[in-house]
Amino acid sequence: MTEPVETIKTKNYIADIFHDTHAESPREFYDNLGTLIAFHSRFDLSDNDYWQKEELINHVEQNDVLALPVYFYEHGGISLSTSEFSCKWDSGQVGYIFVSYEDIIKEYGKLDIQTATKVLKGEVEEYSQYLNGEVYGYLIYNKEEQYDCPDSIYSCWGFIGDKYIKEEVNQILKKLEENKNENDITCC
Repeated sequence: MTEPVETIKTKNYIADIFHDTHAESPREFYDNLGTLIAFHSRFDLSDNDYWQKEELINHVEQNDVLALPVYFYEHGGISLSTSEFSCKWDSGQVGYIFVSYEDIIKEYGKLDIQTATKVLKGEVEEYSQYLNGEVYGYLIYNKEEQYDCPDSIYSCWGFIGDKYIKEEVNQILKKLEENKNENDITCC
């Protein structure tokens, strides 16, 4: 296993946060509201290969489709966004993420364009983080047994971005410390 990205310690426990090198793509593993279709000569970024460029443009220009442009930036890494990047040399539009009005109504019970737009932007941001390896997991150990008994007592993987992983780890550590005397957890 690689070195932890971060270690969080409490009185009785240690939590190590790692890069998740075996993460599933959020475009394949999760249910997504939008369909992302992008054309790039070196990267396969699309949800499927059924679209031609002209066909895609005709589809997203329909009145019953919410579509956002997808921009690509490559400079030491890959970034995707629904907004243009400032660098004209290393970036440009590569496709669209879109959803039909019918599917928005199925999902929300009404035509909620504002929420659907926010979700589509979030899907592109999440995919960009995944493409850049910003996926994490954690292992939590009992401090006393970390080296004698290296099995973790809690673990979870597949956190895209670091926004929620630290919050979850800290909540678990807090709960473990509160319950330490009541339910002495051991891994062996």
